[in-house]
Order: sequence, then structure tokens, then C-alpha cells
Amino acid sequence: MSKKLKPQPKLSVAKRQPPKWQHERNLTLVVWIVIPLVIALALGLVGYWGYNTYVAAWTQPIAKIGNETIGNATAGNVTKGNVTVLDMRYFVKMLGFYSLYSSGNTDATTFPYQVLQQLENNELVIRAAPGLGIQVTPDEVTEKINNDMISLAGGGGNSTGNITGNITLPQTDLGKMYQHWLDYVRLSNSEYRQVVEASLLTQKLSDQLKQNVPKEGKQVHVYAIQVDNEGNATEVENRLQNGEDFATIAAEYSLDNTTQQDGGDLGWVPEGILSIMIDPQLDQAAFSLPEGNISKPILASNGYYYVIKVAEIDNNRPIDEKYRDILASTTFTNWFTEQRNLVEIKDYYLTRAKAIWAMNHIT
Repeated sequence: MSKKLKPQPKLSVAKRQPPKWQHERNLTLVVWIVIPLVIALALGLVGYWGYNTYVAAWTQPIAKIGNETIGNATAGNVTKGNVTVLDMRYFVKMLGFYSLYSSGNTDATTFPYQVLQQLENNELVIRAAPGLGIQVTPDEVTEKINNDMISLAGGGGNSTGNITGNITLPQTDLGKMYQHWLDYVRLSNSEYRQVVEASLLTQKLSDQLKQNVPKEGKQVHVYAIQVDNEGNATEVENRLQNGEDFATIAAEYSLDNTTQQDGGDLGWVPEGILSIMIDPQLDQAAFSLPEGNISKPILASNGYYYVIKVAEIDNNRPIDEKYRDILASTTFTNWFTEQRNLVEIKDYYLTRAKAIWAMNHIT
């Protein structure tokens, strides 16, 4: 009987392995590709962080002053406007400068916005000066700086304000004194000269507006009684209309301690003063009442009721200097309000977070 042959097991063919040198080469290629990518990514992240921290943060706009376009698109006369951009770097510099005059009142909730308004006002004055016929020459700026340096060297203040740093400049030549001052306030020569120029222009604008306030004009001699409710006001009016003495009723009813002892006498006032000091309605009533007449009760914006009497009218009376100053100051404030309506100002870039960041970076 023949033997059965056992089937031979099939030989498995081993997969061909790459040579060791090829494996090492592939690994090297991976290392040379992946590692540079990782490094590039890390550098990119660091660069992005650095750009945001040290470049973008300082160059971001804080305010834009001026009309970006002028004209009407429909009429086809639109032109590129004149826009001044205040960036963070300049803003932080000016925060540091104005903080020297702040007497320590540099609350981040208000101080940055006060400084921004000052910078905007400076720009508005500089822009409007040619049209107002006022100017400041470079020599005037230099003279002002020299006088301030001499004053500071002597231990005094300067006309920009009372500085809180108690700096004493070396009593050498003016050039060295001025450079010492620039180092102290951390401003360049051009930046500081612009501040001085704006300050001088603002003073000239204020002087011009005061000159426009008349030195004499119509005035009324007014008496007033201030009460806190309509019932008392009506009772005061009725008693006055019945002929009772104004001074007696003022002493009995008036809540205005300033004039109560004077029988409610406000003195002679020019038109506009009562609007500023109390309420426009009182001003209107005072200059519309005939001489000797008494008004109806007037509810003012401060919540009080007033009954006034026009005792005398003078159409050509010299205006007290204190009232001229008040009228000029109000005109000055109104001028900036009008300019802000004419010149486009975008200052919404200064968020609360940016204001705090800026205050933390004052050097």
C-alpha cells in the first residue's frame, strides 16, 4: 500500500521591508517638515500677540475729527474731507501730560473722556481759527514757552495751569530748560508747541467772544420769590396782586436764602442771565412783563416755582462786568457745541476697556 504524501505547507512570502536607511530618511523628512511648521505656527502666534499688544494696540484710533466726505452725492460734488485721527499712542501721551495738572483727580471713569474732549476742542479751535480771523504765530508760541520756562525755573506755575509735579527747572539757558521740560512731560517739541498754540488760540477766541458781549443794553430790576409747590406759588401771586408788600411775602415764603433777607431782590440783570442762572422761562417773563407787573407762577427746570416782579426797566444800562463774564463764558461753551454739530467727531472708539488700558499705560 502506497504512502500518502502529506501536503507541504505553503510558504508565506514575507513583505519586503524598506531598508533601514530609507526609514531613517523618511523620519528625517517628517521631522524637517513638521518641526518648521510647528515653529512657524508658534512664531505666528507670538507675532500676532506681539502685533496686537505692541503695534495694533498703540495705533488704533481713539477719535476721528473732521468730515470724511464733503458735499452731496446726488449733486455729484462729494470730495474727500480733512480728517484728523487721534491714535492710542498720542492719547496716552496726552493723558500723562494733562494728569500733571489734575491734582490727583485721574479717575478712569471720567478723566480719559475729559482729556479726549480737551483734545477735540483743541482741534476744533485750530480748524476754526482762520475763519474767525484769529491766529497765533510761531514767535508767540515761542514767547509763551520761554515765559513759562522762566516762571517754572523760578519755582512758580505757568499759565497753562498749576502743575502738580512741583518740577523746578535748572536755571540755565532757555534751550536746556525747555528740553528738561519736554523730558519731564514726555512730549516732543512739535507736540508741545501744538498744545501751546491751541491754548493761545482758545484764549484769543474767549477774548473775542467777550468783546462781542455788549457793555450796555436793556436790563430789568427783578424781584423773585421761590417756593416748592404750586399751591404756595398761587397763594404768593394772589397776595401780591392784592397789593401786599413783596419783601414781606418773600421773607415769609421764599426758599432762596441768598435773596430772602433782601426781600427777593435779584438786582439789575441783562437779558440772558436769568436763563443761565435759573431758567429760560424766567428770563422770558422778566423781559416781557411791563414795569411794575407781577408774573404768574413759573415752574422752573430745577423743580421750584417762581413768582417775579419787574420793578424797573432801563433800555440802556451799563452791564455789570460779572454778568459780561457769565454771558461770554456761556457763548464760549455754546460755540464748541455748535462746532461739534458742524464738524463730524467720532469718539465712540474710546470704550471703557480702552480707557482703563490707556490709563494703565501712562508712563
